[in-house]
Amino acid sequence: MDYKYELRLSVNGTDIDLDAIRQLFALAFRGELLEVSGDSSEVTIGYCSNEPWKVLEYCATFGEMHHITIQNRKYLSETVST
Repeated sequence: MDYKYELRLSVNGTDIDLDAIRQLFALAFRGELLEVSGDSSEVTIGYCSNEPWKVLEYCATFGEMHHITIQNRKYLSETVST
């Protein structure tokens, strides 16, 4: 497992460009399993990264963030396997 944290959040805003989000994530962040869905006023993002705080900083530029969860994937896999 290369990326320790799984981040999920929703953002309400205006004129949110889902394609631009996908492109920026590919260029600016190290991670995997990017999921982006929604429309120009509300977007839901899922992403696995070792630096979820950087992703949150970027997502805050779209508007009001809500339903934010960050899970430690390594901890979850160890808990499930025991």
